[in-house]
Amino acid sequence: MLEVSIGYIRGTIFDFGIFGLMYENTQWVNLILLGAVNFIVFYGVFRYAIGKFDIKTPGRENETADSALLNNKEYDKVAELVIQGLGGKQNIKRVENCVSRLRIDLGDQKLMNLELLKEAGSLGTFIPSSNHIHVVFGPHVEFVRNAVDDHLAGITQR
Repeated sequence: MLEVSIGYIRGTIFDFGIFGLMYENTQWVNLILLGAVNFIVFYGVFRYAIGKFDIKTPGRENETADSALLNNKEYDKVAELVIQGLGGKQNIKRVENCVSRLRIDLGDQKLMNLELLKEAGSLGTFIPSSNHIHVVFGPHVEFVRNAVDDHLAGITQR
């Protein structure tokens, strides 16, 4: 309809630059205009829907995490709460982290206490599969993971 004819490999900015800007008669300006219109429409519709139907998006939850322990960098106490919230040392099989969350394999998922994880300052939890949980700590996650590892190894800092 807009007669845009840009080659496509992965849909990246490089594709746009190579196949859109470097070739003739691609009508790439129409793609930019369509993107601007899409942005305005999507932004308006989602902003209206989120406000009208009180959709809980990140940062708009009723309960917010009490991150006093995290803000005060009391990672040792956070680690104690995390380990208790996950059912104790014996229930934790493996701990890893990614950019914002701990990824934990558990022996028994039923031993978890999500309230303790919230008390530790967790921004949220989700369970992608049986006996595996992700606990979100945001930018503090690396420090929390190190403290949890120390506790699991029997090394505590007092």
